[in-house]
Amino acid sequence: MDRRRFLAVCGAAPLVLRSRTATAQISGVSLARFEHLAASYPALLDRIENGALVWKDGTRMPLDDGKAGKSFEQMLRDASLADQMRQVYRRGKPLAQPGINESPGRIRHEGFFAKMYGDCTKGEVTKRMRAVRWMPKTKVQTIQVSTVNDVAGRLERIIAELETLPDRYKAFLVPSAGTYNCRVVADTGKPSMHASGAAIDIATAQTDYWVWARGKGGGAIPYRNKIPFEIAEVFEKENFIWGGKWYHYDTMHFEYRPEVFES
Repeated sequence: MDRRRFLAVCGAAPLVLRSRTATAQISGVSLARFEHLAASYPALLDRIENGALVWKDGTRMPLDDGKAGKSFEQMLRDASLADQMRQVYRRGKPLAQPGINESPGRIRHEGFFAKMYGDCTKGEVTKRMRAVRWMPKTKVQTIQVSTVNDVAGRLERIIAELETLPDRYKAFLVPSAGTYNCRVVADTGKPSMHASGAAIDIATAQTDYWVWARGKGGGAIPYRNKIPFEIAEVFEKENFIWGGKWYHYDTMHFEYRPEVFES
C-alpha cells in the first residue's frame, strides 16, 4: 500500500507532495515556468537541462546571465531568459489597470527570438514569411507574417473569428497598421516582434500608446484604452498577447508569445 492510501485508510491528514519543478528556482523564476517556456514552442525547443534551454538542434542557451538585481529598464535592454519569464500574462478581461512596470511580454531575450525567427537585418526573416489576407470580408489587405510556429496559420484563424464579430468592432481592425517591419522598439533600441514577423498592429485611429500619454514631467503613466476586449479575447485564444494589458500600453499591438501566458 502506498503512503497516500495508507494515510487515507488511517484517517490521517493527506500528505501534500510538492514537485521539484514547483519549488526549484533559477534567478527567482520557478523551474516550472522554464519548462513551460520549452513546451510553448514544441517544434523548436527540446528541454530544460542543467540551467540551460536546449533547442532541438542541440543549441544551449543559459537561463540566467548572472546579472542580479536588474531594474525593469535594464531588463528591457539586456534580458536573460529568466528576465523574459518573470512577468506572467493572464488571459481574460482585465479586472484592474496594470500596475507600474507590469508589462508581461515587453521583456524579450534578443538572442532567443533571433534564433527562432531569424535576424531581419540579414534577410533571414523574410525567407520564412507568407502573405495573409487581413479581414478579407470587411476590407481586404495583404500582410506578411512568419510561418515559424505557424504564426501565419494562427493569425488566419484569428481573422476568421474576427470577421464574425458585429460590424461595430470592424472600425478598430481595419486597416491594419502592419505586421513585418525590420525595426527596433523606439524606447529600448531592441528588436521589435514586428521584426520577427510575429506581431500585428490593428487600426490606429482609435488606439492608445503610452508614449503619447506620458507627461513631460514623468511620473505614473495614465492608462487609456478604447479597444473592446472582445477583440483581444480572439487573439488570446491563439496565444497572442495584447499590448493593452501593459503598463506601457500599446493597445493596437498583438504578438505571438505563448511562453508568457500563465502556465
